[in-house]
Amino acid sequence: MATRKHRGIPLSSLNPKFLHTNSTSHTWPFSAIAELIDNAYDPDVRAKQFWIDWTRIKNLDCLSFMDNGAGMTRAKLHKMLSFGYSDKKAMRDHVPVGVYGNGFKSGSMRLGKDAIVFTKTRDSMSVGLLSQSYLQAIKAQQIMVPIITFRRDGQNLPEDAASLDAILRHSLFNTVKELFTELRAISTAGCTGTRIIIWNLRMTTNGETEFNFDADKYDIQIRANASERTRECRAMTPESDYSLRAYCSILYLKPRMQINIRGQRVKTQLISKSLAYIANDNYRPSFLTKRIRITFGFNTKSKEHYGIMMYHKNRLIKAYERVSCQRKVERKGVGVIGVIECNFLQPTHNKQDFDDTDKYRKTMHNLSIKLEEYWNEIRYKQKKEDPKCTVPIEDTMKVPDQVWVQCDSCLKWRRLPDGFDCSRLPEKWFCNMNHDPQFRSCLVEEELEDQEEEQKSYPKPFKRQKRNSKSLQDDHGPEVLEIPALEGPVNARQLKNSASCKPSPADQFSNSATGPLLSSTSNAQRSPLPLINLTALSESLKRIKRKLSTAEEMPPAVHPMPYASFPPNAPPQGSITFIHTHSSLAPNKEESKWEGMEYEKNADADKQLDNKEGSKTYQEPVQEEDEWHAGEESPTAETQYYIAESHSMEEVGEELHDDNEEVWSLQQQQDELMEMMKQTAEERDACREELELLRDHCTAVEDERSQLLSKLERMEEEKASLSALCDQLKCKVERLKIEKEGRLREDAQSGEERQKLRKLRLNLGRLLVSFVPDLDLKQVDFSSDVIDELLDQVLKEVT
Repeated sequence: MATRKHRGIPLSSLNPKFLHTNSTSHTWPFSAIAELIDNAYDPDVRAKQFWIDWTRIKNLDCLSFMDNGAGMTRAKLHKMLSFGYSDKKAMRDHVPVGVYGNGFKSGSMRLGKDAIVFTKTRDSMSVGLLSQSYLQAIKAQQIMVPIITFRRDGQNLPEDAASLDAILRHSLFNTVKELFTELRAISTAGCTGTRIIIWNLRMTTNGETEFNFDADKYDIQIRANASERTRECRAMTPESDYSLRAYCSILYLKPRMQINIRGQRVKTQLISKSLAYIANDNYRPSFLTKRIRITFGFNTKSKEHYGIMMYHKNRLIKAYERVSCQRKVERKGVGVIGVIECNFLQPTHNKQDFDDTDKYRKTMHNLSIKLEEYWNEIRYKQKKEDPKCTVPIEDTMKVPDQVWVQCDSCLKWRRLPDGFDCSRLPEKWFCNMNHDPQFRSCLVEEELEDQEEEQKSYPKPFKRQKRNSKSLQDDHGPEVLEIPALEGPVNARQLKNSASCKPSPADQFSNSATGPLLSSTSNAQRSPLPLINLTALSESLKRIKRKLSTAEEMPPAVHPMPYASFPPNAPPQGSITFIHTHSSLAPNKEESKWEGMEYEKNADADKQLDNKEGSKTYQEPVQEEDEWHAGEESPTAETQYYIAESHSMEEVGEELHDDNEEVWSLQQQQDELMEMMKQTAEERDACREELELLRDHCTAVEDERSQLLSKLERMEEEKASLSALCDQLKCKVERLKIEKEGRLREDAQSGEERQKLRKLRLNLGRLLVSFVPDLDLKQVDFSSDVIDELLDQVLKEVT
């Protein structure tokens, strides 16, 4: 094989064996068919309908694929039959699936050894051949793709003579008439489109095609022994694993193209809307700036078909992928389906898996967590609504929460009333049949889906209850703070008993925040306020501590206590608490760690007060009942001080309660603001994405404008060259005219001379008759020299 070079550097070659090697990336035949469907779905083709059929041509089983898209020019067809050429761009919200420029080659050669492409645009018709049999027959050392293009008059281009001969010799169509018959078949679907025929289909070891065309006359199925994925019991295997019709119904997250298999339309479905007990959750990876929507729900057809449906750019990549919680022995998540569009992951070349990267592993881990959360929430809700129910939710009969149908004319999706029986739908459904008058026209845009209207996650009471109970049990939890209800004060004996227990750091912090107010009831009997984040409470707690420290430094007002307030032989009322306020506010390391620098400023004043009080601490025993009896008749100044101090602390407690309510209100406002910020960020991200799309569109338009300008320049140059050539031709024509006129004048003159000479010879002949009586003038050619010769002879005889 001669090595081709460019500027002295050898060029890489592509051996024909690579066609088979490249096709082995598709271990599953439906993934190869999906590649051909993607080519018609992508925005550069924009097909509305796609047909898949089985046919026999010259006793060979063939698969045919046809779309009514924009068709391909000769240049585009050549790129499709070459490797690595992919310049597809998004149009509005339609993002192309193809990225590698390899789908048609790998897909078609996986299905069969030979493929022929018929394509038709508004201006041209082309035929291309990609055939392993042809390359083997001619013993080619490189891949060659014969391409012919027909003009509008039906004649192929002169330079395509060799390609036409190769196609007629090595394809199923041996005459030009047969080629035009296939090109005319495209016209039945539309004025433009593409038709692909694949033959020499792959066989099994039994000598049968890997596809079963007899099991269902409106379907194409994989034989039970033709694939590893179909050897299991088909009752436990999703139908999409072996039925092309079922696979095409879920191939796209939001279908925009009708697919017909063997003459019957595929009933595509919005997979995220065909579930029961639908709940929407969000996943925000650390490597992205926006949240990813996840839809969970139960399969309404079979509980054994469950897992994650993973899409990329609207195209199904992995179906029923079971995550870790669904693979455990306890069988969590049975019947649950999750739907996610992973545009942030990179699919493999066969578009049946994702690259095994750190992003992919993190995504699968989080999907497992969120699916298990949904499973627990649904079971918790079922148990709460019907505690006596013993039937697991996965075993109950379920119907889809919503019913959506696609218009056969505009291909827009319309939502039907809840509970609508899909069996009542006609074979063809149009927008004018819609129950909702607002969407009863094909000109009206589609109804917004839930993920477009609402981006919040579903409520999770089970998770919240579990987290709250865990926080209540954890005495050292640094994340949340339980604020007890402000109840009546305890009596002296209860305080004495509770003072013998050493408080934990969290309790000390709570004590420092609430002052000497203690509940007379147990922790179980208290009614705690909702759990509040410490960060949100920090400012309020500082404000409360300032009030408490101010109350410490101010001398308490002493009010006289009437004797009637203390009955004989009775302990003090439960509404009065005798607590040494300074000891409760004594600083320690744990409190300073929690309360910050402002609390440390009050520590010196607290120490001075502690020195004045002597040995009175928080653990100091309070006066017993007999001491009360001793001082019944004349309450001492210290007693009056304690009573006034208790009233002062009750007032502080009321202020604390008001501050807690204010903090709770502020926390709610903060949550609302955070949610608004999230929504604003999402809108900003959407605007950014739209801006990027507009930029890409502007770039594409600019590129197209540059191409058109360069083309215009080339055409101007060509026009100038043609004009110069035209001038040259005009000059040449003028010269030829002059020459022609000269020749005509010369011919005219010579004609007159010939006439004169003929007339002269005729007269001479008549004269010679008198000398030569036998001369017959009728047999004499006066145009020749016969008369001249006779005249010479007569003159000789006379002289």
